[in-house]
Amino acid sequence: MHVRWAAIAVVLGLWVGKANAEAVCKPEQLKNPSPTLAEVYAMAERHAKAWKSDAVPTQISTTTLGLLQADGRAASWHLLFYSESAKSNVAIDTFRGSLNCWADAGSAGRIPDLKPDFVRDGAKLYAIAKQQGGNLIADGYGVMIGTAAAPSNRHATWNITYTKEGGKDSGLLVLVDANTGAVEKVIK
Repeated sequence: MHVRWAAIAVVLGLWVGKANAEAVCKPEQLKNPSPTLAEVYAMAERHAKAWKSDAVPTQISTTTLGLLQADGRAASWHLLFYSESAKSNVAIDTFRGSLNCWADAGSAGRIPDLKPDFVRDGAKLYAIAKQQGGNLIADGYGVMIGTAAAPSNRHATWNITYTKEGGKDSGLLVLVDANTGAVEKVIK
């Protein structure tokens, strides 16, 4: 699934699913409304572990509401953690300078095999995006990133895509090893 469609599904799920979801943290105003990937992950992991100590990340992505910037920041992040003990997920989202956490029962799906020191350098991922699709960025496309897990072995990747306002996808997908930061494949 492309990151763009995942972002749309997340936003729709948040709007529709709030009735069944449980708030697990107080809404928080961020000091910086556009945190870096490393900053948002640290905040999200802290909230997820406070919710359930066995929580593990299953998805980390930007959304169309806050694309990745060259300095590794984004105004909108979506992180999903799964707790096996609770058989539930917690979504931790940032948008317009606020952070919210919502838990809901459900399966984890495929959990990416993220190592403890996986790549959390959004500026590095943006540099890769520019190297592989600089012509698209120059043509007005924005950069989105999101984790994924291979079906066969849960190999974790960062998927880099390019989108224009209105949700137009460029058709270019860059796969980066989420644990090493090495470009694995460019799919056109």
